[in-house]
Amino acid sequence: MTTTKNLIIQISPSDLILEKGFNSREAVIGDDCYNLEPVKSTITSIKQAYKEGRRVDLIKVVLRNGRYLVRQGHCRTYGLRLAVLEGANIPLIDVILLEYLNPIEEYLENLDGNRSNGLNPVGQAYALSQAVAMGYTVDKLAQRYQRSTTAIRNTLKILDMPIELQRLVSLGTIKKTLAIEIMLRYENVHEQVIEHIKSFTSVQSNNTNSVVTSVLLSEQSNACGDTTIGNDTHESIETNSTSTEKSRTITRSTLGIKRLSQKKTERLKNGFLRITNNLMSDGNLNNTVTELSLSKDYSNLFSSVHSDMVVVDEAGVKLLLDDERLSKLLLILNNDNVAIIVPKADVEELTELRSMLASNE
Repeated sequence: MTTTKNLIIQISPSDLILEKGFNSREAVIGDDCYNLEPVKSTITSIKQAYKEGRRVDLIKVVLRNGRYLVRQGHCRTYGLRLAVLEGANIPLIDVILLEYLNPIEEYLENLDGNRSNGLNPVGQAYALSQAVAMGYTVDKLAQRYQRSTTAIRNTLKILDMPIELQRLVSLGTIKKTLAIEIMLRYENVHEQVIEHIKSFTSVQSNNTNSVVTSVLLSEQSNACGDTTIGNDTHESIETNSTSTEKSRTITRSTLGIKRLSQKKTERLKNGFLRITNNLMSDGNLNNTVTELSLSKDYSNLFSSVHSDMVVVDEAGVKLLLDDERLSKLLLILNNDNVAIIVPKADVEELTELRSMLASNE
């Protein structure tokens, strides 16, 4: 079903208006997004194409109250303005004037256009969230963009992150996967997440300044007389400038998150497999009884114990604990005066593991 009507018209480059925040690429970081790669290089390439008179895809606009608002082609608009600023003689340009029959399609037009130069994860989340807020279902979004509904919902979860962490993800300072890992570590408690990042990094609150953005904004303000787009002040933890975000990338090592060595990982994996391989269903036990199986090396400790809850045989020792006895055992083990004895050969490795885990708390 047709959702738009369109017409190619000619207008002056100065008539193009960019509404602040309409492009989901600007989510959280504002106009700094246009100074991050690969967007920055794209704008430069478009500028050069305009200056040399080469073909550039037409910008799509709508007419609102006598103003031509860009709905697809923000990077092209910036490239065009830079070309004019550098002396290109472009009095008129062709644009596609759209008349939307469905309001949500007007918004999705921009999201569709950004697929050629992918949005960062935060921009994707904001775009999808806005579409859902406008009445588009997750299922329809999954069909439209050929993604699973689970992928769409996982992307939307990025908005659960504190705004400071979203900004770092947008700037490319921290990977989305690491950001999610930190959120899970602190069970989505924003204050603890931010405190952890601040305690391990030198990032600070600072507004990014960009020559390219300043030029573009100045050009727009002078040529269009429009103040709907500007450079926000972001009070958040971030790198000093978008031009250095790659050199200040936050990694697991930066945040004091250590990895187990391959040797220790294999030992833990093999130990876990040994435990799970011995799991079995026992129809004689009800759901309120817990069975603890011990090695036969400990049989002598129970030789004088006579109880239906203790079974000693050639296979080893089985302790059958109901809920009450299990609770008592856990209370005993949790007592500060209780010592757990381990073989001397395991002490060094256990100490190393404990130190590593303690450093990640």
